[in-house]
Amino acid sequence: MNHDRVHCAYNGIDVDPETQALTRNRLHWLLEHLPPGRVLDLGCSQGTLSILAARRGDHVAGVDIEEEAIAFAGRLAAELPADVAARLAFLRGEGERLCFPDGCFDSAVAGELLEHVADPGEVLTELHRVLAPGGTLLLSVPHGLMPHHDHHRTFYRAGFRRLIDPLFEVRELTVLDRHITAVAVRREEPQGVPSHLLSPEEADFLQREEHLEQRLQNLRDKLERANRLYRDVTAANAELKAQIGESRTRQHVLDELSALQDTVRRLSFSIADGAATERDGLREQLNAVTEERDRLRAGIRAAETEIGLLREAADAAEAERHRLLELIHGLSAGLEVVRETAEAMTAQRDELRAHVRAQAEDLQSAEAAHGEALRTAHAAHAEALLGLHGRITALDEELQTERAGLARLRTVYNGERHRHELTQQRLSKLVTLESKLRQENERLRAKLETVTGRLADYRDQVTRIRSSRAWRVLSVYRQLRRPGRPDPAQPGPKARPATSPAAPTRTVVTRPSPPPAPASAVVKDVVAPVPVEEFRIGLHDWIERARAAEGDEVVLMFSGTTFVQEARGNRPIRLTRVYLGRDCPVFFNYYRWRDTDPLPSHPDPLLFQSPIDITPRLLDEVLSADFGGKRKLLFASFPHEAMVRALTHAASQGWVTIYDARDDWEEFAKIGMAKWYHAGYERYLVAHADVVTAVSAPLARKMETLGGRKVSVNANALDPAFPAPTAPRRPDATRIGYFGHLTDKWFDWDLVIRAAKTYPHYTFELAGHQSPDLRLPENVRLLGLLGHRELAELSAGWALALIPFKNGALADAVDPIKVYEYLHLALPVLSTYFPQCVDYPGVRVTESAAEFVAAIPQLAGSALDVEGIRSWLARNTWECRVDAYSELAERVVRKGREGLLTLLECR
Repeated sequence: MNHDRVHCAYNGIDVDPETQALTRNRLHWLLEHLPPGRVLDLGCSQGTLSILAARRGDHVAGVDIEEEAIAFAGRLAAELPADVAARLAFLRGEGERLCFPDGCFDSAVAGELLEHVADPGEVLTELHRVLAPGGTLLLSVPHGLMPHHDHHRTFYRAGFRRLIDPLFEVRELTVLDRHITAVAVRREEPQGVPSHLLSPEEADFLQREEHLEQRLQNLRDKLERANRLYRDVTAANAELKAQIGESRTRQHVLDELSALQDTVRRLSFSIADGAATERDGLREQLNAVTEERDRLRAGIRAAETEIGLLREAADAAEAERHRLLELIHGLSAGLEVVRETAEAMTAQRDELRAHVRAQAEDLQSAEAAHGEALRTAHAAHAEALLGLHGRITALDEELQTERAGLARLRTVYNGERHRHELTQQRLSKLVTLESKLRQENERLRAKLETVTGRLADYRDQVTRIRSSRAWRVLSVYRQLRRPGRPDPAQPGPKARPATSPAAPTRTVVTRPSPPPAPASAVVKDVVAPVPVEEFRIGLHDWIERARAAEGDEVVLMFSGTTFVQEARGNRPIRLTRVYLGRDCPVFFNYYRWRDTDPLPSHPDPLLFQSPIDITPRLLDEVLSADFGGKRKLLFASFPHEAMVRALTHAASQGWVTIYDARDDWEEFAKIGMAKWYHAGYERYLVAHADVVTAVSAPLARKMETLGGRKVSVNANALDPAFPAPTAPRRPDATRIGYFGHLTDKWFDWDLVIRAAKTYPHYTFELAGHQSPDLRLPENVRLLGLLGHRELAELSAGWALALIPFKNGALADAVDPIKVYEYLHLALPVLSTYFPQCVDYPGVRVTESAAEFVAAIPQLAGSALDVEGIRSWLARNTWECRVDAYSELAERVVRKGREGLLTLLECR
């Protein structure tokens, strides 16, 4: 049984003011959100909320499982005015089996009930049954762990919402005084069966709460034992002092008192050690909770910023939509005017033709009647007829001109209407994304509120412990343990060295060590991080090999991509392979997720691969090393903080520094990919590197604006070693392919699905990684991540290769490497809008989804200018790109640096 005393708490009977205020806040919140009408108060306890609702005019049925509570509520109802009591009815019943007919209540309240029942889903199902369509349900449950003998469930905000959502649409969900309160509306049709299951995160948090609660209870028990021991010792001490005054054996009693004090001191030391350990544990837990709270707050701030940006984008899209609507209205009005003009001209033409026919008929009748005398008039009429025919011809030409104008206006109208539809689709996506971010923001806020509430509770508990009398007594005993203080049991002691054999010993109570873990519990195959010293040893060996290498350049490639491998041929890896092929040593920085990841292997001894968490500790040695007069090139392929710190040092050691802008990192950061991006770092590298290059003309223009200097375009290229099909290419007219990244951050899945639905007789084969979980048409096949050899063999049956990226600022800066590889495989290429690729041979660049879809059957299986493409690819290889970098570095060496870096020239 629960034995709630809500009536007493609400009226301040035998409770403290704080408890009364909390109870009133919750009941008043429920009453404010409760619609008037027929009300069911399930779990009404002593009937406080039911009586408040009846007093304002509602008809209330209060139901509770406890007979004592129902009897108490009935006695309170008997003391009310007759009209109020007539609107009240208190019944004993269970929430899982209500005795009311379907749809008989307008609203229902279940305040602090679901935590007491065995199956909350059954109670919610019954409430859904007895509520009328559109009825309101108010719920409140404890938020998080609240120890009580009758609590069967623990609720958190997300799990509570999942429990309610199948039967009720949640309109408001908040945390009020350590309780979750919800306002929900009955769904017309259930969307599932309600069940209460904690998510892994909630279960983990509950386990942490239970662990902390147990530790706090242990600490309370220890403090209670300490207080009890202190009281016993104080009483025994008083009794012994009384005996000392009466007994003749005073010295014996003093010895017993001294021994008893020694015992008390040892026990106090033990208790103090335990309390200190518990206190340190609580401090560590408080620090962890505080860090979690700060991280959640940062996440909420980032989400709020993203919502603000989305709102701005939605406002801009709405303004564009209004502009397009106004333009469409204007075009429609112009179209109507043209139609009216054409109709007037047609009517005038018909009138003239009728007049000509009348003249002809008059002429014939005059000939028949007057004969030869009217032939002269006939000739005049013939001349007039010729003039009229000329006028008709002119009017026909003018009509054709107007029709052509009308056709152009229709074309413009259709284009603007298509743009309007695209804007509407984009606006819908933005609204959906804003809704998702709002939900994520609510989840983060709920988690923050949970952590903040628990943190406040822990702080209150620690404060109460520290202010207790037992804690002060333990603090006094701890002071007695400090070195240099006299021992109360030994009058006039002298300090002795800790190593003196005559020094008195002290018994220290220690906790037993935990038993060793069983053999089955030992984790096998745990990879320990490689020490930095081993990297340094390998680095020294590489420097020796680099100094003896035949190449005339040494390269530090600071890449944020994966290590050098065959399946992932990005720009830094391609450049590295060319340098290694020229016997130029390369220090290659790569990214890894954790320090226990296995180190990559590569057969070339001139390649040293260093993970990004180790590289900053090796940079000074690499930059200061002697490479025997080789030209030293430092490539920063992304604006990392380590490159900002090392740029000046590298310049002072004679390195030519190159910032290679291979992507628009700012746009990547906006879609949540390059979370490390810092605009100030990129601005610094663009302004102070010796050479700045970009893979596309739009990206070069952006870098020029950012750094105020000339930026060269050094586009991506082809690796001639990229494999080709072993058999002659025989393209299947129904197979269309793609290989590369498949993330929905930039891959336009909507466009691919639209194309697949438009052309169901085509098969779309997509090879790559990180594809989202989507419901795809049957003619779209996902092949996974394949190697270059597999891709080459697969492409032999493709009729067309696609690059369907989302149009926008991110794509504007891209020069896809796969374009060169598609052309190398003799495939016609169809892409969305990439400004850099507009003039590439064999590539069709489209500006809209409609144009992209319409071009597929036009290009599938089309013939290419093989010789022209082969000649173009020969001028665009990675060897050519490396030659360009060597030429730029030679120019820096010849002309010297510019700006402040001239002070760092090594003469």
